Amino acid sequence: MGRYNEQKRFRERVRTFDVSALQQLAAVAVARKFEDILSITKLGEGAANRVFVITFRDGFRLVARVPYPVTQPGKLVVASEAATMTLLSSKGIPVPRIYGYCATAENPAGTEYIFMEFSQGKELGTVWFQMSESDRLRFVKSLVDLETRMFSIPLPASGSLYFRRDLPSAAQKIAVNPGDPEQPDSLCIGPSTSLDLWYGRRGELDVERGPCKSTTA
Repeated sequence: MGRYNEQKRFRERVRTFDVSALQQLAAVAVARKFEDILSITKLGEGAANRVFVITFRDGFRLVARVPYPVTQPGKLVVASEAATMTLLSSKGIPVPRIYGYCATAENPAGTEYIFMEFSQGKELGTVWFQMSESDRLRFVKSLVDLETRMFSIPLPASGSLYFRRDLPSAAQKIAVNPGDPEQPDSLCIGPSTSLDLWYGRRGELDVERGPCKSTTA
């Protein structure tokens, strides 16, 4: 069976950027020297990002995620991911630590990026059929526990999470913690980054995408 618009899918994933500059930015993000970087290797490709592992001479590793040009909404999705993972970490949810990010391509590397903690482990799909029934049950229970903890985090509206500094001053935003002062690193709810609202020509529409306090218009 032929692949659906294969050449178009390839073009959507083409991202040209300065690899050396990305490594320099990564070194700065973790207070290390560029000269101490031993290697950068591609870890894999997902639906929205190309992922690299940057290794330093002392064995320290970090993950660099670079979104595809087709990943939408540009300038919002990276910022929202960084803010969301920061909030989850602050609530005790085991997610990788964020070392640094840039939500625009206006940097020496010429691409948006997120630098995050490298998590050692194996993909579930590679070990699932070798796991015992009790191990599978324990995993599923731990996953349900994590989801329960995530859904118990109170949020004032629906939309996506951001640091205040990453949203235009005119953009609608609702503070996650109303009592906090309005600082650049304060968390807030802003426009939803759901791909259904942005894909293709939908991103050109001047429509309301949140935040929303009600399910009614």
